[in-house]
Amino acid sequence: MKKSISNRDVERIAQHAGVNTDQVRGALALNGQVSADTVERVMASARALRYTISARDRVAMAADTSVATVNRAYRPDARHLVRPDLLRRIEAEAGRLGYTPDLVAQARRNHGSPIVALCVDMEQLFNPYHAQMLYHLMQTFLQRDRHPVITPITTDRALPELAQSGVTSSVVLWEGRQTREQVKLLAATGRQAVLIGRHQGVPSAAPDWVTASEILTRCALDRGYDLLHLGYFSPDHWLPGARLEGVARVLASHPGPRPQLHLSTDPKLDPAEAVTTLRRRAQYQAAALFEELSSIPGAIDVRGAQRGPGITDELMNGLDGWIGEHGRRVAVLGLSDMTARGLLHRLQTERPAWEVGRQVGVVGYDNIEPLLSYLDPVLTTVAYDMSALAHLVADLTLIPEQREQWPDAFAVVPTTVVDRQSL
Repeated sequence: MKKSISNRDVERIAQHAGVNTDQVRGALALNGQVSADTVERVMASARALRYTISARDRVAMAADTSVATVNRAYRPDARHLVRPDLLRRIEAEAGRLGYTPDLVAQARRNHGSPIVALCVDMEQLFNPYHAQMLYHLMQTFLQRDRHPVITPITTDRALPELAQSGVTSSVVLWEGRQTREQVKLLAATGRQAVLIGRHQGVPSAAPDWVTASEILTRCALDRGYDLLHLGYFSPDHWLPGARLEGVARVLASHPGPRPQLHLSTDPKLDPAEAVTTLRRRAQYQAAALFEELSSIPGAIDVRGAQRGPGITDELMNGLDGWIGEHGRRVAVLGLSDMTARGLLHRLQTERPAWEVGRQVGVVGYDNIEPLLSYLDPVLTTVAYDMSALAHLVADLTLIPEQREQWPDAFAVVPTTVVDRQSL
């Protein structure tokens, strides 16, 4: 017997039963618009022709679509291919007809969907740090009998359809420029969001970047660096503010001469709004330091966000002036491991006379060194237990009844500075 009913099958049943195809579809959909006698004739013809009419066939007929589309609607990896209005129609007819595919049946037994959407930017999928974080999240949710689905976010979308659909119970986000819009979208669709980073009104989890920044800043001062490059600051991410908070705390208690500070920001950044954001996140000393830097000529370099070679080109130009012309000792503290790696390579090949760890210090903050075993592990960086962070995130997705009691819940995992003598 056939597993599903095609348009040709509908025509055969109609011809055998002596009715038209619309009556066959109405009878199979059990929509109440076809007489009981016609329904009986249609079902008798289907049996005579050796067709088995499944609940999935009835849903497809009722929603005026194909069985293949119904299948896609209940597959997490293909659901986004179905139009939102058609998805709603399929779900409504499935509810009326009692259609419960395996995934939905499991969700009802568990009193909630097991699906968790991991919404990561498309470009981050090619970053070893994010790939490792996704691995730990997948493992953690699977251990808890949840169903994690990686749902990449393209540049023209705030969120994929799966993240907003009724089949998804929880959504994991990474903090970024679209966080505010993403949170609003999920709130409107009733989805639970948990953020890796920090955002007001959303349960969040992150590594303890503040303490790590304090340790690195203290090391830079103890080793005599007289200029600290603090990286790129954006109020869209909690991490840059956390780094700035760590620097500010150390400088506030530093007894010796204060080093020159250099910070890069976007030309569209509103300094007053940035200070307000930092204060709202309880990064009060970072807010005070940012206000101070804004008043010092040359302390803040206004430029657009850059990636890869653009960042290292700019840093090399700056280092040529600070070290090559003025003889300063510079510590570069605000780079990811990938960017810091690129800068180290440029220094070794283009400025071999500069001693790394004495004239110029370079550190990262996400410890991808174990993932790149073919490289010489010389980069000082920050490590933390990714599995512990993944478990924190999973914990936050499992307590929906307490969400109103702790909308600003924020948990951190301890960090460790891995000193490989590049600072």
